[in-house]
Amino acid sequence: MGEHPSLMVWINKENVGKTSLLVSQCRLQGFSYDLEIFPPKDDPPERQLAFFTAMVAIDHRTSTLYPFEAWIGGKRYKGSDLLFRLGIEVYRREPDFYTPENLSKLDKLKALKLLSYRGMVMWDLHVRTLLLRDLGSKILHKYESYSKLLDVETVRELIDRLSWFRAYEDPVAKKSFLLAKFLHKRGLKTFRDEENFQVPVDNHLTRIAIRLGIVELEDYTIIDRQLELSRSQDTVLRMKVREAWKEVSEASGTDPFTLDDFLWVHGRTVCLPGDPRCGDCILKSACRSFETGYFPNEHRHSLTWYY
Repeated sequence: MGEHPSLMVWINKENVGKTSLLVSQCRLQGFSYDLEIFPPKDDPPERQLAFFTAMVAIDHRTSTLYPFEAWIGGKRYKGSDLLFRLGIEVYRREPDFYTPENLSKLDKLKALKLLSYRGMVMWDLHVRTLLLRDLGSKILHKYESYSKLLDVETVRELIDRLSWFRAYEDPVAKKSFLLAKFLHKRGLKTFRDEENFQVPVDNHLTRIAIRLGIVELEDYTIIDRQLELSRSQDTVLRMKVREAWKEVSEASGTDPFTLDDFLWVHGRTVCLPGDPRCGDCILKSACRSFETGYFPNEHRHSLTWYY
């Protein structure tokens, strides 16, 4: 599949308005972030910072080659839920696992403790191992600890610092804003520039934005024919998606992190890639796909560890 010669994408203000009205009426609350897949809130801050920074660093496509899901303790986990569930088990068993010292020397056998379950191994084990090693070694080199790395007052400064690490180099900063959301919602960091909060743009938020019509493409055959977007084209598209959700956030009076909580669940349970459950959708009256019957899927892009 060759690269499409151009990518014309823009924000539809009318559809942003319709979507914003529905979002404002829903009065979204977001997650409590007191989840079983996260450390206890009263754990030492350095340990919590280590867990969140390391786990977000490897939180990208989990089911690219095959589904990553399992039943644990009578509950079904899939994708990033399973990744974080395995991560918290390692956190409990090995208190030093996420320290910079340990991550800087991480090898395949140690990584398997985190990235496998009953013979099922994460599809890009070696890449995620590399990202964790890079994280640990660079923290040791420049910051010594997670607390010093994350000793910032603004989310802008956080994004700038994190961009030095391979795991966080995405120009759209999906993982960086995801980490900022966790730190903010967990009360581990207070940022004084909440106006700079953005949704962490992943495949779910992109798909929903395109289906709603808050983001439009000049040529939808790019998606229909699954023409692979280059990394730069993917960045252009996701940046426009980020801008559109920011407009929805501001117009609806819903902060981007709370909006992201809703959209992430919505994309995994309602606005599904193959069989959207429109009957359960609270946004359907503003949705172009529901109106037209045309449900574009997510775009195809060159593989990265961005999202």
